[in-house]
Amino acid sequence: MDKHDEKIEFNEKFDHNLIKDHEYDNIQELDNPAPFWLMSLFYLSVIFSVFYGAYYFWLGIGDLQKAEYNKEISIAEINIKKNGSQGFDESQITLYTDEINIRAGAEIFATKTCTTCHGPEGGGNAIGPNLSDEYWIHGNQPVLLFQVVKNGVPAKGMTPFKGQLTENQIVQVLSFVLQRIQKSSPKNPKPPQGEKIGYYNNNLNTQKVDSLKVINK
Repeated sequence: MDKHDEKIEFNEKFDHNLIKDHEYDNIQELDNPAPFWLMSLFYLSVIFSVFYGAYYFWLGIGDLQKAEYNKEISIAEINIKKNGSQGFDESQITLYTDEINIRAGAEIFATKTCTTCHGPEGGGNAIGPNLSDEYWIHGNQPVLLFQVVKNGVPAKGMTPFKGQLTENQIVQVLSFVLQRIQKSSPKNPKPPQGEKIGYYNNNLNTQKVDSLKVINK
């Protein structure tokens, strides 16, 4: 018996337990199921599709592409009215007060490295300061904090975000920090750092400080 015959005989013995009870045109069907990993992937896909459909279609919790597009258009229209056609002026930073831009700022805060250094609630940690109290290292005015976020403070470990965020996104995250995190009560807040200047909005237009000196001190 050559190797070919041995292989056929082996296959017949091996396939005997897999042969189903029916055949068509003298062709016997084998019960040869898909591997476990493939079936697991299939079942997980089915389960995921149920949650996906509920989130985006049946319950309407998530935004479809059209809804996301309309939100982006709404933000752009607000920004155009705010900034006009003169371009972005870093010397006059006006915070957003509408929920669309503040929510966008909250998302930036959560998805960028803000939470790594300031904690998920802005209460600070071993790296970054508490953003909810009255103490500030670089001042509490938007025009000053804009430069801190944009250019960073390498000496204190603050990463520059000018390559990661647009000017508008920086204003969005500042709007969230100064209007939502300020005066909040995060869990386990970090002890005060810097100078007690007060909460933002308590001393508007009273801080006359050179932004470059504040950032570099």
